[in-house]
Amino acid sequence: MTETVPSSYPPRVQFSLAGCSRAYDPARQAIRPDLADAAEAEHYFAPHYAMPAAWVALRDTALRTNNSKDAECRATLATGAQFALLDLTGDWGWGYALDGHIVGYVAREDIGPAGAA
Repeated sequence: MTETVPSSYPPRVQFSLAGCSRAYDPARQAIRPDLADAAEAEHYFAPHYAMPAAWVALRDTALRTNNSKDAECRATLATGAQFALLDLTGDWGWGYALDGHIVGYVAREDIGPAGAA
């Protein structure tokens, strides 16, 4: 028995792994060794991809290079700033600020789902 894909599904895109990996900017492209933004799937390989969830900064907070209070601050998210969350593990969320597409880690206590007020 052959199953058909419903017409409401987007067309399947095929990729091939060929050539050397391209360099990327970790401050602007949401790519880690274990996870990447689904928007990067056509260009970069990762074991897993995530669709961003709409979150916001609950207070002014630092967007950091790593999941540590001691990590370098890449940017500051102002209260209410939109944050595209890709991963939430322990006390840290990883994703990017929609304004400027700056990638980094934010303390979990400083962000919340958009529209959940």
